[in-house]
Amino acid sequence: MKLILFLFIFTSIIQAKIVIVTNKNSDISSLSKESIKYLYLAKVNKINNIKIKPLLSKNKELHKRFINNIIDKDILQYSSYWARLVFTGREPIPRRLSSEEIKQKLNEKNTIIYIDKKNINKNWKIIYEK
Repeated sequence: MKLILFLFIFTSIIQAKIVIVTNKNSDISSLSKESIKYLYLAKVNKINNIKIKPLLSKNKELHKRFINNIIDKDILQYSSYWARLVFTGREPIPRRLSSEEIKQKLNEKNTIIYIDKKNINKNWKIIYEK
């Protein structure tokens, strides 16, 4: 039992911290967790009159942690939510991007993405950190 508890705590500690980043020259200075949820659930596309484009990562483990910890849903709930949006014609399916595609897209102003804090790039700024 103690071993299981130790492994759980150790695993939680070694997981890198998820942060939301944008281009260093972006108009976005910070976002709340609630704003991030609304953006990633396609409920809004502007915050403070700034049009923001949220990006998704292809990294399955990072994506899962983001959905669980920031969006407060599990992957099944998130997928079901998006299936309804697509079915009703409200939103297209968001495409998940590779690391290289993310680096390229973050050159655009006012795009945001979740990453492991250890992977921060000097051209990006953190706008949300839990």
